[in-house]
Amino acid sequence: MAKLVPKIYPNDFDINNPIGIGFPLVVGTPKQNFTTTEQIHDNLRNLILTMKGERPMQPDFGSDLYFLLFEQLYQEGLAQAARNAIKEAVNQWMPFITIQEVLVTPNTDMNKVVIECNYAIQGWPANNSLNLTVNV
Repeated sequence: MAKLVPKIYPNDFDINNPIGIGFPLVVGTPKQNFTTTEQIHDNLRNLILTMKGERPMQPDFGSDLYFLLFEQLYQEGLAQAARNAIKEAVNQWMPFITIQEVLVTPNTDMNKVVIECNYAIQGWPANNSLNLTVNV
C-alpha cells in the first residue's frame, strides 16, 4: 500500500519535469501532470472507473461501480451502493485519501449517472472534488 508524505514536493513546480500522465489519454501528445494533486486526482478517477477484474494480474484493482449501474436499485439504494463501492476501493488502493461525500444523481432521460466525489488528501489542507459522468 502506498503512503503519501504530507508535504509539497519540489517537483510540483518544475515545469520541465512532469510527475505523470494525465487521463483521459489522448491521441498525439499525452496530457502530462506537473503537480502531485493533479496526478492523485487522475489516479482516483482511474481507480473508480476501472472494473474489478479488468486489469491483468491485479483482479482486485478497481471498483464495482459499473456492476451497480445495471442493478435494479432505486435512486437512494444506488447512491448508497455507489458510496460503498467507491469507499471500499479507495480504502484498499489509496488509503491516504479520505472520501468525504459521494453524491449520485441519476439522469434517466439521458441514460447517465453523475457522480460527485468530494475527497481530502491526508496531510494536505485543500479539499478536492471529482466529477464523473457514467453512461448506462
